[in-house]
Amino acid sequence: MAAAILVWEGDAHALADGQLEPFASYAVTRDDNVFRLSSQSDPASVLGTPSTADTYSTASAGLNFDVPAGRQRFVGGVWVNDNSYDQFTVLDFTEVHGRAAWQWQAGDAFSGRIGATTDRALASLANVQGGVQLSTPNALHTRKAFLDAAYLLTPRWRLAGEVNWLEQANAVAALAVNDMTIEGVGLELSWRSPAANRIGLALQAQDASLPNLQPVGASLIDNSYQQSRVRLVTDWTLSGHSHLIASAGMVSRRYAQLPERDFETGIFHAAYEWTPTGKFTLFAMARRDIAAPDEVNAGVNVSFVLEQSIALRPVYRLTEKFSLSGVLSLSDWEYLGDPGQTLGTVPPRTDRVRNAVLTLAYQPMRVLRLEAALRRETRTSTVALGDYEVQVASISARLAF
Repeated sequence: MAAAILVWEGDAHALADGQLEPFASYAVTRDDNVFRLSSQSDPASVLGTPSTADTYSTASAGLNFDVPAGRQRFVGGVWVNDNSYDQFTVLDFTEVHGRAAWQWQAGDAFSGRIGATTDRALASLANVQGGVQLSTPNALHTRKAFLDAAYLLTPRWRLAGEVNWLEQANAVAALAVNDMTIEGVGLELSWRSPAANRIGLALQAQDASLPNLQPVGASLIDNSYQQSRVRLVTDWTLSGHSHLIASAGMVSRRYAQLPERDFETGIFHAAYEWTPTGKFTLFAMARRDIAAPDEVNAGVNVSFVLEQSIALRPVYRLTEKFSLSGVLSLSDWEYLGDPGQTLGTVPPRTDRVRNAVLTLAYQPMRVLRLEAALRRETRTSTVALGDYEVQVASISARLAF
């Protein structure tokens, strides 16, 4: 990484008046429990080596764009991350990521977005399926597409709709039962105050298809489902220093097979931002909801996770060039919907995950950013060998041209 920093000698000019941003970065990370093994596990028998730690590097390159065209705007980016491990070379992998969206405007009343994303990366080694942690490296390909539109019925009332699509595919054949396609629609009616605060009612429906049947004992199970949400939503500036985005409602999931798994519960999301001074910002978050397929336990779709979590993220700008930030989070994950739980082959499981992160950033010039980060994560579980502890340290440099 030092070489990557030293080759930089001065400001680079932005292309197309800042509308295109090529970038490159390099990071070195030390992880003392790469496979997230329990403290009760013997790494020599599981991994073939007494050490659970490794150092890996990530070399990245990409291009971001933000191109206005009249009242239209085209934004996105594409980048690759090449991860190389010193010891556990089975985890070496080149990730590919892409984003593109057209933010459109038609007159003063119509606006919306059309876009797509693609991500191909290794799924987390802390993932859980059938009550057991997965330890096989698995390339997960997630693709999304979306179309949303909003219309101002009056200066105060706004009607918005969306259509979205998600597809996940697993490279490991044994995990193909998790391959999934989701088609979703949504509708929201909201009222906006003269101060641009908003309150409304949002409806969402999803149809999820898992085409590969899951063998459970002597049965083949179809894990396809339909899911709906109804929520009251608000986006409110409480004062000149604080802002709240929140929602509360119900979520319901109905399965194509084994209706004993059907689930319904209350949900809420709250995100609060407080900026008492120009140098300090505190973000606070709380939520209770079914986690999305690309969030908790990403790629494991034969079950789902009911997540209850809180998090704090303070950011302090020490100087114009230095900033210090942190994250403290606590999450309870209840694994539900697995057909093995209904048929008695999989025990119930609940995990508690704690995270603490500290990041120091230094930006000596607009195009160069250096970071050093420390993270500690612990998981406790109601099942044997479901716990782990991990400490991660990293340093990185990013150049944007």
